[in-house]
Amino acid sequence: MKKLLPFLLLITLLSSAPQRLSATDSPPNIIFLLADDLGYGDLGCYGQELIETPHLDRLAAEGIRFTQAYAGGPVCTSSRSVLMSGLHNGHTPARDNVPHYPTYFDDEDVTVAEVLKQAGYHTGGIGKWSLGDPNTPGRATNQGFDDWFGYLNQDHAHYYWTEYLDDNEGRRELPNNAVTREHYSHDLLAQHALKFIRQSAKTDAPFFYYSAFTLPHFSSKDEDPDGWAVPSTDPFTDREWPEKAKKYAAMVHRLDESVGEIVALVDELGLRENTLIIFSSDNGGHSTVWKKFHTCGPLRGFKRDLTEGGIRVPFIARWPGTIPAGSVSDEVIGFEDMLPTFAELAGTIVPKDLSIDGISVTSALKNEPMAKQRDFLYRDYGHCRRYYDQCVRLGDWKGIRLGKDGGKIQLYDLSKDIGETSDLAATHPEVVSEIANIMDTAVTPNARYPIGEIYRGDAIWRVENYHPSRSKLPPLTQPGEGAWESAEFLFNPEEAPTPSCHSSTLVELPDGQLAAAWFGGTSEPDIDNSIWFTRRVEEKWLPPVAVVDGTEGEDSDHRTGNPVLFQTTEGPLLLFYKVVPHEPNRASSWWGMMTRSDDGGKTWAEPWKLGENEKLGSSPHLIGPVKNKAIQLADGAILCPSSTEHDGWRVHFEITRDLGKTWEVIGPINDASNFNAIQPSLLFHSDQRWQVLCRSKESVVAQAWSEDGGKTWGPFTATSLPNPNSGTDAITLADGRHLIIYNHTLKRAPFPANRQMLNIAISEDGKKWTPVMTLEKEERSEFSYPYVIQTRDGKVHFTWTWKRKTIRHAVIDPGKL
Repeated sequence: MKKLLPFLLLITLLSSAPQRLSATDSPPNIIFLLADDLGYGDLGCYGQELIETPHLDRLAAEGIRFTQAYAGGPVCTSSRSVLMSGLHNGHTPARDNVPHYPTYFDDEDVTVAEVLKQAGYHTGGIGKWSLGDPNTPGRATNQGFDDWFGYLNQDHAHYYWTEYLDDNEGRRELPNNAVTREHYSHDLLAQHALKFIRQSAKTDAPFFYYSAFTLPHFSSKDEDPDGWAVPSTDPFTDREWPEKAKKYAAMVHRLDESVGEIVALVDELGLRENTLIIFSSDNGGHSTVWKKFHTCGPLRGFKRDLTEGGIRVPFIARWPGTIPAGSVSDEVIGFEDMLPTFAELAGTIVPKDLSIDGISVTSALKNEPMAKQRDFLYRDYGHCRRYYDQCVRLGDWKGIRLGKDGGKIQLYDLSKDIGETSDLAATHPEVVSEIANIMDTAVTPNARYPIGEIYRGDAIWRVENYHPSRSKLPPLTQPGEGAWESAEFLFNPEEAPTPSCHSSTLVELPDGQLAAAWFGGTSEPDIDNSIWFTRRVEEKWLPPVAVVDGTEGEDSDHRTGNPVLFQTTEGPLLLFYKVVPHEPNRASSWWGMMTRSDDGGKTWAEPWKLGENEKLGSSPHLIGPVKNKAIQLADGAILCPSSTEHDGWRVHFEITRDLGKTWEVIGPINDASNFNAIQPSLLFHSDQRWQVLCRSKESVVAQAWSEDGGKTWGPFTATSLPNPNSGTDAITLADGRHLIIYNHTLKRAPFPANRQMLNIAISEDGKKWTPVMTLEKEERSEFSYPYVIQTRDGKVHFTWTWKRKTIRHAVIDPGKL
């Protein structure tokens, strides 16, 4: 479910609310028109001499033209992400065009459309979205847009004669359009924009419209070999230019015509003085544009560059009666400023807990001095590429650090050197040092963009059809096939002791028998959940018995969760579990309990609470192993991989040297602000080199590495495996390979999605993972929270939740994987 903004987002005009730019009491309509790959020098009002753009020139004459406006980044996806989120490249969810993830925005991300929607705006958009495919959290209609028509997927947007366009939650089919070329997509988008504005004008609510045109971006080479697609080269057909130049000019002309139609409609409907219209481009012009057009004007570089040509863009705003006509501003503004600016214009307040990088530029729109000056402007490029580049605008200074230069910073004074021709780094070391410090601290790590892990053509966790579950995975395997020897239920689902069950654990006892536990009750949140236990004797599972129910040592009933069995070398069988208080009924407030059995689980001691440790933050309860296996070290200490959810999702380790009487804590080893990870599994590559694999909110199996036997840990990064925010388990096999059991899916996607498929992958080094088995795959079903052990005979045993009705147990021969 999409996370809504807090009610702190007030929409009443209190004295504490910001002042609107206009003198009128009604909030303005806001239309943001975005071109795709239009250079700084492509418009007549910015110096273009060969391509006529009369409508955009008139828009500038009736409003204000900015000379130092910056797109969100040097490429499409990251720039649009900055525009929507109010966060610069180092913080925004989407930071590059690659890898081609199915979603870049998640439910918890907040967009400018959501801010305005909660302020009472009707919201809509067309064109190139790029931030989330259909059926993913990032789709436009899940990110604040009441209406969306166009291309949700980045790559799809490069087909002008497409056979379908995304239409809200569905599609508008255009059969055989790639052959007949009957429908030019830009024209359909422009028509839809006009329709939305007409309909919105009939209501009392203000509207926000985001027209993310695809012109003049080059088309797919499959569609047009020379890279440009347009129905006609008019009015440039007779020019003595290369054919490619005519096509590009015609695309810019068509864009200009569409802007003119929108502006004319606004005026016709009587909305002129209460509608702010902004026009800009998502990044600099492309390097393949005919050189005589000087697409980036006097600026150096093009799209994908952090020199001014890649990120400085046209920016025009018109609001008659509020913005002085014919104004020109040299103020530095950026796409991240749109969210706070539009919030101010709407008379609303950006919640304090919504951290953004942008500042309101309402004063600049009036061609007045900025009410607040920014500290710096940050851009970067190259996440998951060979070279990672950064730039910082600090007053008139501009610093650029290119990965290919080994970290050396170039320094330019843009007030005197707009073309960035004179590097002044050697004569201003103090400025270089200040800029370097900003670069070093401006980036929050993002699992989807592990800097240094180069993208080489295939998506990190999506190989085919924008969905990892449709990549070439092994077919569904049945017991008796290949490595899979057998499978069984721990109890007949028709004779289950409880209506629901979940989160199993498995252990081999000293006599070679197996024991298992899980929690079960009416449903997961209900107070009647107890920990159930069974043993496998003479190849049969005994009837389950409830061993603890959460009331032990408490004055009131509580539910239990996530048991973990552990067989010690000393003899006792330990059972760790969690107790969740009835209020609040959340895992973020639970505490750890344990009990022991000296007879293989036939009888159990009185349970005891594990205690507290201040390292665990606002809810300091010790947890024990949170879901997956504990490890007994050579010195007898029991190491429990654990995690908490109350201060963000964070991983830590708990160690006991006296069978649970006293505890020490290592960690937390991650900061939830840069990676949310829980439920770790430990892998061992040598005595000192350890690895943890975790469930994450970032839609990937997360990993961290230790080079000193778990004492300290490096940062969390993404593995190559997807994760639908569901539990996993992993083990280092006796032969040195590593095995993980997990759901190779996304949370929201076409089937198989979420927990509808369960898989096994193998790795030699913990870095390159190869899916080797598909254990379960069924629509509208759940196969989740797996557990894995290797028994003394070398076989690998798994248990997992089977449709919440029972626990399934499977055995494989790892030698056949």
